[in-house]
Amino acid sequence: MENTRRQQLIRQRAVAKASLTRKQTFIETGDRKLNDIQVRFDELPNIFNKFEGAQSELELSDDADYSVERQQFEDQYFEVKAKFNELLFPVVDSPRTRHSSSQSSLSGRRNVSPRSHASSAHIKLTIIPLPTYDGDTCHWLQFSDTFEPLIVNNSTLSIVQKFHYLIASLRNEAKDVISNLQITNENFLVAWQLVTQRYNNKRLIAICMPSIYVKCPKPRREMLHHCAN
Repeated sequence: MENTRRQQLIRQRAVAKASLTRKQTFIETGDRKLNDIQVRFDELPNIFNKFEGAQSELELSDDADYSVERQQFEDQYFEVKAKFNELLFPVVDSPRTRHSSSQSSLSGRRNVSPRSHASSAHIKLTIIPLPTYDGDTCHWLQFSDTFEPLIVNNSTLSIVQKFHYLIASLRNEAKDVISNLQITNENFLVAWQLVTQRYNNKRLIAICMPSIYVKCPKPRREMLHHCAN
């Protein structure tokens, strides 16, 4: 490989590494807006491809060993990507699951017999998937009835955690409602109120009633009938 081409590839690789480091600095500092997080997350594949293109050509065309640089970049890249994923797509256990796990742990400390371990494993509850909502009024009640007890009223979560879960749950139009809010303790309730005020419209929900009425349990049917009146 010609020295000029080698230097070009090394510079291209360095540019990609510098860009990744800036994304890492951003994600590790506070005061972040949802739009800023999403835009930078979307840029990660481009950064990886730029580094990969230069790195692969160096490895295929040059006799020098570039494996260390590849390992360092990949370790940093996947660490940064994981941090973005934690903010944008968190996974949450149900409060009941946490409570059961905590109780099992305490019981285990008092009684460590094989039978108690088997009993604890037998009653372990499954993880409840985080509900999602895209702005469809007909699906608002289904979303809010799950999200509110699972996240909003969950005393084991911090306020900022609740905000991240809300961001991860919203899609499309619904996500745009809170896109300009910074992720802070104070703004979580503001965000939840904005979404609730926007979509908890009983009149519009009542319009959806014919299509969802037959799928609802009796208590929900009575509530929908009340909304329609």
